[in-house]
Amino acid sequence: MLADFPVLYVDVIVRRTIVSCIALAVLALVVGFAVGQPLAGIGALLGLAAATANHRVFQVSTVRYSKDDGHMDRRPYVGTVAARLGGITVIAFALLFFVRPMGFGMVGGLVAFQLLLMANALGALWRYQRLQLAGLGPATTAEADAAGSPAPRAQAELPGTSGPGEVEAGG
Repeated sequence: MLADFPVLYVDVIVRRTIVSCIALAVLALVVGFAVGQPLAGIGALLGLAAATANHRVFQVSTVRYSKDDGHMDRRPYVGTVAARLGGITVIAFALLFFVRPMGFGMVGGLVAFQLLLMANALGALWRYQRLQLAGLGPATTAEADAAGSPAPRAQAELPGTSGPGEVEAGG
């Protein structure tokens, strides 16, 4: 059922996650300063920023190391992933050791990014599955091959992509 999940939904998921991270970073800074722990708020901002940057580099690396046939050259890909995650981990542990409130804030920001990404992905998958079960979703692969490219139809039916002044139906 999810084999035909449109790639265009991934862009919506990432965009919503980044917007959520920005809002959460501002909230963490405000709450951190309000409760007298500004370093924790700054750490949360650092964690959200590091996770967002890591996710963006992950996307670029996936494209860079993908071959035309859809397979990946895994050796350099694994090395860059390990280096990025190792670097973020070293920074988080160093902050935990030297500036404890900022370290805990950074770890919290890293965890919050993953939770936001998963929540946005699960929401998009759930909406897509509901549309598929109701027969309102984007064309299946067989229908798309018979009717041409499904991209315009899939883009038109993406949740959260209505134009200015338009109201989403069923959302």
